[in-house]
Amino acid sequence: MAAMLLWAPTAGLLLASGHGGLPLWPGPVAVMCSLLGTLLITLARSRQERETRLAAEAALGAVSRGLGLDEPAPAADADVLELMDGVRTLVSKALEAREREARQAQALAVVLEALPTPVLSTDAKGVILWANRGAQEHFRDRGPGPVGRRVDELFTSSRVLALHARAVSGGSGSEEVRVPSPRGARVLEVGASPTGSEPSPGVVLSIRDVTDLSEAVQLRTDFVANASHELRTPLASIRGAIETLEGGAWEDPSMRDRLARMIATNVVRLEELVRDLLDLSRLESHEGPVDVRPVRASEVASEVVAELAPSAAGRRVSIRLDLEPGLESMRTDRRLLSVVIRNLVENAVKFAFEGTEVRVEGRVVPGAGERAGARLRVIDRGVGIPIEHQQRIFERFFQVGVARTGSPAMRGSGLGLAIVRHAVRTLGGTVGVESIWQQGTTMTVDLPACVETRP
Repeated sequence: MAAMLLWAPTAGLLLASGHGGLPLWPGPVAVMCSLLGTLLITLARSRQERETRLAAEAALGAVSRGLGLDEPAPAADADVLELMDGVRTLVSKALEAREREARQAQALAVVLEALPTPVLSTDAKGVILWANRGAQEHFRDRGPGPVGRRVDELFTSSRVLALHARAVSGGSGSEEVRVPSPRGARVLEVGASPTGSEPSPGVVLSIRDVTDLSEAVQLRTDFVANASHELRTPLASIRGAIETLEGGAWEDPSMRDRLARMIATNVVRLEELVRDLLDLSRLESHEGPVDVRPVRASEVASEVVAELAPSAAGRRVSIRLDLEPGLESMRTDRRLLSVVIRNLVENAVKFAFEGTEVRVEGRVVPGAGERAGARLRVIDRGVGIPIEHQQRIFERFFQVGVARTGSPAMRGSGLGLAIVRHAVRTLGGTVGVESIWQQGTTMTVDLPACVETRP
């Protein structure tokens, strides 16, 4: 073919000129042969270029599809070099996109690894493929690391396993489950989401410890129920007394006096309950900053004693103050200190044996810094608190029982010690109890770094 392409135009020229020992052909025939040869060369070149162009277009499409890009439509008049430039441009863009995706994946991996929330990735069969540090820490007490193990080895809850199976089928969701742990029962919120594509998608599991939130919700529910009950009881007594008076008991002096005392007792109880609820609400909502200023402990304690003197006299209980002089230079929140002393002394007066003494002690405790601490103790000789109830007395509305609370007149709101605990915590201190049944109770409050020491 190549020889033919080279010979045709040459032969035409020879025929036209008579050279080469060949006979002289007429001019038109020679010209036609020359033109035929040129046409054959042109056609061959066009076919070669077309094949090269088709090959370049095919390469461009293959590169586009291989890199996951949309195949560009080449220009109608684009030559081979332009097509190859297009391929190079596509490759460059694809490499940039891949590098960007790699950086994003690395950043995402760093974020997931740093999350305190446990995150796991499984295949469709439930085998753990990946786990962040939070997940490894969460399951450290259950043998080797979670990677390579099955979901049913780590979770025994049928609800979690059903959640994982639903995610394998393409559905996402979450479940709250209660599980045992070395720290006691915990409430976990387990979320599952499908990932990947059919026919076998994987699953991402996340675990969130919502124990505190669950307890807070339950605590609020119990608080509303208990507060409603505590309010309803004295209101029902007052209403019953009024209805009895309206029914004719007003004419009976003894009955009238009895019902009047009942109404007065329950009104006092309502006042105490409302006061305690307001105090507790302010403490739990952190209403306003702690107002630290110079405070004289003897002055605060004397005001509390004067306030509680009538109820103490009614039970023939005396209150004695024994405060060290160093507590005259305290720096603390006067209102919170008054709340603490008042509630502790009020409880002591209420549950001390009649004819006994309630003692309020205050001592300066050496501290590590420039200021010393203060230790307040309220001591009574009374019915005491059974040992099985001593860890619960700081719960809201907790009442030990009739054996301690006695008559309705002695029954409190059940909020006093809860208020003390919140107030002491707000001041950065601690509160504890020591009690012996039928012998007495000592409540101890430690407040750090609140006493100015003079050189």
